[in-house]
Amino acid sequence: MRDYLKGKRCMVWSFMGNARMYQALRDYGDRLDTVGIFTFEVDITGTITETGTSISSMLTYINRWPHIKWLLTIMNHGTASIFTALRNNTNGAKDKFLTEIIRIMNKYPWCAGVDIDLERGGGYENKDAANALFRDIYNTVKAYNPSKLVNICLPGMTGVQGSVGGENWCVYEDLDPYCDTAAIMSYGMAWAGSAPGPVSPRNWLEGTYDYAARVMTPEKVFFGLPAYGWNWRIHDSPANLGITYRGISNTYYAAQNWMTGVYNFTNDAPPQPRIPIIAYWDDYDKVPWALPQVYDYMEGWDAVSRTYPLIGETYNRRRYLTAYSKQQRTEFGTIYVDRTGGSPDSHTGSVSISTQMVTLGEGGDAEYEFEIATAGVYDVAFRISFPFWDKNGIHVALDGVSSTFSENRLWWPYWRTTCWLSLSSGVYLSAGTHTISVSALVPGVQFYGFRACSNFSESPSAGEAEFMLSPRMFKDVNGVMAEPDRGFKLTTEVLRRKADSALVWYEDFRDDNPLPSSYWTALSGQWQVWRNPNQTTSRPYSQLDGSGELAWNYTGFSDVHLRARIAFTPEGNGRAGVFCGDVFCCLNFNTQRIELYKGSSLLGSTATEIIKTTEANLRSNPRMYTIEMRIRGNSVRVYSGASNILRFTATLNGFSGGYAGVRSDGRILCELLRLGDAWVYEPYERFDVIFPGGTTVEYGRLSRTGVTWDNEFQVFAVNSDVEESSTRSQDISMDYDFFHSGVLPLVCGNDYSVKVVPKDINVWISRLFLGDADGFSILYYQDVDSLVYWANEAAYRWKLRGIAIWSLGQEDMRLWEALPKQI
Repeated sequence: MRDYLKGKRCMVWSFMGNARMYQALRDYGDRLDTVGIFTFEVDITGTITETGTSISSMLTYINRWPHIKWLLTIMNHGTASIFTALRNNTNGAKDKFLTEIIRIMNKYPWCAGVDIDLERGGGYENKDAANALFRDIYNTVKAYNPSKLVNICLPGMTGVQGSVGGENWCVYEDLDPYCDTAAIMSYGMAWAGSAPGPVSPRNWLEGTYDYAARVMTPEKVFFGLPAYGWNWRIHDSPANLGITYRGISNTYYAAQNWMTGVYNFTNDAPPQPRIPIIAYWDDYDKVPWALPQVYDYMEGWDAVSRTYPLIGETYNRRRYLTAYSKQQRTEFGTIYVDRTGGSPDSHTGSVSISTQMVTLGEGGDAEYEFEIATAGVYDVAFRISFPFWDKNGIHVALDGVSSTFSENRLWWPYWRTTCWLSLSSGVYLSAGTHTISVSALVPGVQFYGFRACSNFSESPSAGEAEFMLSPRMFKDVNGVMAEPDRGFKLTTEVLRRKADSALVWYEDFRDDNPLPSSYWTALSGQWQVWRNPNQTTSRPYSQLDGSGELAWNYTGFSDVHLRARIAFTPEGNGRAGVFCGDVFCCLNFNTQRIELYKGSSLLGSTATEIIKTTEANLRSNPRMYTIEMRIRGNSVRVYSGASNILRFTATLNGFSGGYAGVRSDGRILCELLRLGDAWVYEPYERFDVIFPGGTTVEYGRLSRTGVTWDNEFQVFAVNSDVEESSTRSQDISMDYDFFHSGVLPLVCGNDYSVKVVPKDINVWISRLFLGDADGFSILYYQDVDSLVYWANEAAYRWKLRGIAIWSLGQEDMRLWEALPKQI
């Protein structure tokens, strides 16, 4: 006989205690398989008290629906110290807890068992003790009565140590034997303090249940779903709004009140209009969302114009603008003379001439004559390229008056590209013939030409984007056209990042000629670059493949920050990492440690786990490890991991620098080799907004102490050997941030231009929201379509037991008509 409820069981919790919860229990108890009675709280001593839903209020429904498995939910309300005490049996807390579980089951003999909801259990190092705790709970319940059930509530995990909330104590496969059922709490990816988004986004759900269904008994697993949503207020900062977090929890019916204009941000009364709005359907995450009191909305790609190097990118369907490097922006006013470097009037010594430029070798000198038609004051600028760190100086003379230009900063952003520099500003030039001559201070400099103009200026730029704001009136609940009573605010949503070392060289091996001999040298071993043949785009994914030492062809490195992402191949062994001179920072597969050497001397180490990549995954899914070191004088800092965690420091003696690059004892793959300055940092945080009327406001820059700023390039150097994080009291979230304008007196029906100008690279310009200054928000919620979709996925895709909805009384009541009866 076919089991029509296979995969269709439904669990809920009695957390809300509201009228709708009791209505659902009364009218739709036949749709429920399991109910966790959210009543029992354990404290740090292991004692259980009754603090939640009263048992007396539940007895009517317990008697009405005997088919339901009524579980006694025992929770610690996310208090880490309680979990720790139970796990470690501190002062006998676990022993007491186990006797308390028996006590409450004795007190309520009608219960089907217990539901264990323990959260904030800490890191992976706690897994063995956590496993023992759940084992002891399970064995205690079964010894008391084998028919009693144990449900455990587990955090959403996409793999071992795959928690987004730090709950890495949880290992699904270890806990599978110690439960009859398990409800995975896969809700809460978005929360009150996060950036707005689906409470349970698709990517997280798929990762969680791909893992759970593989390592647990699928028929035990309840797929956790939210019945609630969040409304994030984005018209001002939480501090100014007098709240801790910008998000406010909403039931389905609270969200419906926003849709129908029942609610507004002035206490559901004037002066803000009460405006019915429509919701959008996110067909990827299968969830509805809305923008209450927002009059215009655009994504980064909706800019009406943008200037390079600002480009459009996509991540997780978010279409944003960003710049990965700064370009020199130049202005010349009126150009009177424009001469390329490839046609000197005379030259002596070693001068290599091409169409656009000359390369000045040893003793090389080139001379150019130009005519000025009208005597006057001019600016004269010239264009050069310093191709490498040892090709970094040039003499340039105007009518015999010589100036020297050189660059010694490793992080200078114009290496290996061309830039314009000022030769003379406001110089008087008579009518007639004048001369510019150039010679190499250091052989190898390239001279591209010069201009005489009215007004030369230059600056580094990350581009800018122009958006058009078009506020229009809405119709309120009374059918009257409405607009904000006192004006608008513009909120810009951006993603910022923590500062990183000022970039010297970023190598992902994707260029057409990835290892030119002018820049690279193989000091030992053999190296080649593999490129993905299936990618038709420019710069396809590539890997450096080999062993030995590969270095930049320059011997002057000393104070540097080196980072690499490497994978060990099946035949690889020994050490692999980055080096500078005789200092080697590496992952040692044989010892399973991060190690630092100077020559053959081991200066420091720390344990880590290193796993080789299988042959099948080498090109498509390599297991990459990040290893890095920062050398400042006689001090070395060693980091590892995707979060660049400082592992240890060491002191050098007799270090003189030299070559720098990647080194390995055996065959490895490397997908990134990054060289940065050891002292100078580049922030990824600031952007400016130019509002209608021309006012410019700066956003995002953090206040720092103990640093020296370079205002031209917007980078800073630490004044002592400290971590960058110690220079600031503020942190940068890896979530999207919101930045708000003052009140803008715009008029509905008109269009207004606004410009966003990033001052730092790697700032993602995500979305702009123009809303009522009295308040506007982003609202995500769950409806019947969302819950039914994932219920079907749970049953038919992952073949789980069913769904667990947090929590009863928050849901769209139409849901119950869409779910099967359990009896």
